[in-house]
Amino acid sequence: MDVKKISIKEKAGFAIGLVVLLLIGSFFFNYYAMNSLGSHSLKRRAPVIRLQKEKKDTIEVLIIGDSESYTTVSPMQVWKDTGYTMYVGGQSGQTMNEMLTMLETGLDTQHPKAVLIETNALYRTSGDLNQLQEMIATKAASILPIFQYHDLWENAIIKPAGEALNMAGKGFDIRDSVKPYTGSPDYMKQTSKEQEIPRVNQMLFDRIAELCRQNGASLILYSGPSPVNYSMEKHNRLARLASQYHLQYIDMNMETKEIGIDWNKDTLDRGDHMNISGAEKTTAYMETVLKTLNLTDRRKDPAYQEWNDLAETYQKQASGAIARIRGGAQGENK
Repeated sequence: MDVKKISIKEKAGFAIGLVVLLLIGSFFFNYYAMNSLGSHSLKRRAPVIRLQKEKKDTIEVLIIGDSESYTTVSPMQVWKDTGYTMYVGGQSGQTMNEMLTMLETGLDTQHPKAVLIETNALYRTSGDLNQLQEMIATKAASILPIFQYHDLWENAIIKPAGEALNMAGKGFDIRDSVKPYTGSPDYMKQTSKEQEIPRVNQMLFDRIAELCRQNGASLILYSGPSPVNYSMEKHNRLARLASQYHLQYIDMNMETKEIGIDWNKDTLDRGDHMNISGAEKTTAYMETVLKTLNLTDRRKDPAYQEWNDLAETYQKQASGAIARIRGGAQGENK
């Protein structure tokens, strides 16, 4: 066939047909993704999908960030202690671009009063050019979601639906492994130096801050205890960032003694992440911040009975894990 002889009308018809097929495919894959877990790529996006599946307008606090976010604050502990509804939209190695996507996803169906950013992702970069390419790809995927799940064709057609999404932790997983941190407990050594935030990350943060402002959500920065990831140089820059945007900044690395962190028992992997014993303490510390935000205690609201049921199951699992870690302690949340 001579391509040159194809009429403009035929070309337009082909283009329209292609768009229709893409839209139908996008609907199919969105439906599939919302109801099953399949490939590694989909598992990567599982936190986004879980957030989409939360009941509309039920989340008052949204946390976004990398693995430091979902190992430091437990929504079910927060619920048990305060009745506040929280979801952790964290991903392992979450980039700032993914953080923005997670926030946009949350704002599609929720109206959080507060958005908490765990700040480690602000320092993660693959270079300006790669990040800009990732931003373009992500935006294209949000317009035609089939691109988000392009590797699921075989999984969708050949394999049966995967396991149901586990919603119990609201983005938090109980981790009971212990590998002590053996470095200096005084790793936040005083200095006036700053570690600069990569340029594209700063640009993406500005967009995140603006979205929070437009949607009436208080934006709060926090850094979980992690000698592997944090230093005084980072603290200084993050504190200045918070000041520039008139935001609250909580650096738990400056408060490890007050929080009660035991580096022999509270870290999962030698000072990189908290295990459930450490997370119980950092969550309790974060609750003091949440209590200043005029949030609503919904524990007696019949519409939220599911949360009470989930919290009861969670508490049994968490208490047992904490008791094992602490060597016979009761593991009660305080």
